[in-house]
Amino acid sequence: MAATAENKTPPRNRSQFIRTHIPRTEQFAAMLCILLLAGIGLVIWQKGKNFDPHLYALHPDALKSTAEAVAGKTATIRGEAAQARGVVQTATTATTTTLDGYGEASAAAKPAAKGEPLLMTLAGIKPMGDTEFYNADTLYEKINGRAPAYLGFNFQSLRCRAFEVVGTGGSYVDVYEYYFDTPVNAFGMFALERDPQGAALDFAPDGYSGAMGYFFRQGAVYVQIIASDMKEKTIATAKSIAHVRAKALPADDTGLAARRRLPATGLDPASVQFTAENALGQEFLKNVFQATYNFGGKKLPFLVMVAAPDEAVAAWKAWSEFSGKFGGTITPLPDAGGAKIFQAENSGSWRVIFVRDGTLGGVFDAPDAAKAREFVQQYLEGKIP
Repeated sequence: MAATAENKTPPRNRSQFIRTHIPRTEQFAAMLCILLLAGIGLVIWQKGKNFDPHLYALHPDALKSTAEAVAGKTATIRGEAAQARGVVQTATTATTTTLDGYGEASAAAKPAAKGEPLLMTLAGIKPMGDTEFYNADTLYEKINGRAPAYLGFNFQSLRCRAFEVVGTGGSYVDVYEYYFDTPVNAFGMFALERDPQGAALDFAPDGYSGAMGYFFRQGAVYVQIIASDMKEKTIATAKSIAHVRAKALPADDTGLAARRRLPATGLDPASVQFTAENALGQEFLKNVFQATYNFGGKKLPFLVMVAAPDEAVAAWKAWSEFSGKFGGTITPLPDAGGAKIFQAENSGSWRVIFVRDGTLGGVFDAPDAAKAREFVQQYLEGKIP
């Protein structure tokens, strides 16, 4: 029995099997597949090389039904409000109606805004083409994908032009000037796109330099000066152009009073933000500027809102009441610098909020109550400029 077991052939391990011969039929089939794939790729390449503009052409007749008025119903979700502004046209109006980016009927796109050409008497540069102009209806043509954010801040027009840097073998600088309805909205867009790694500028309070250019807010204009490359001469030219445009544009800070009340000490410039409505999700916080500060080894978010004195007090009281909800703890603090102050805690997060002479502000979402109180008190006493 032992000898029989010893001579028994072990079961064959399938993983040890190696094919040494491939039939010609399989070789032929594999070669055929490779040729077919190559042929398909060649056809796709040829089709893509010769674009047919009529392939995706718009057929206006297919949209006729959508231009008709909807009997007994508002044409869009916000159609009634649009009609009140005279935006939605009737069937007898010659102007064609379209849908804007917010699903609301609006008049057909107007021609691009025109204006004064962008000229600069700066040595070493020359225009590469005519000045381009875009308005709210055509901005997407230049910055498609980013346009809605600009329109959200009441963008009015864009003026842009490229300038060749003479003697660099093809380098150039792009100049973009975005015009808004107010300086505060220009700042809002500037702050939204700010590069957190940018270095502050000494010739524009609201500005910074990045690896490829200069960006700043001057009056109601958000300016972008972008170099085509990082050559020393190209970057130097971009900086010179930025200086020229900063001097040429009016310095208007209307609506930015709260921005100027943010202290400079310990400020992280890249953290400055502006919120026009519902700041921190609260409807009573409007036109708010906020930033983050390094104070005593802690990072403290701080905000300021400027309003009529009665509105500021009402907002302060509303915030105090809100802070007491959902288990929050409210503690009135002694007046400091003529301001009324309360402290609130919720789930380990602290806020110290003050109101004084039409200014509402304070630290929020702070990790340390003592540091938050100290910061606000020093601010109110003028010890943090």
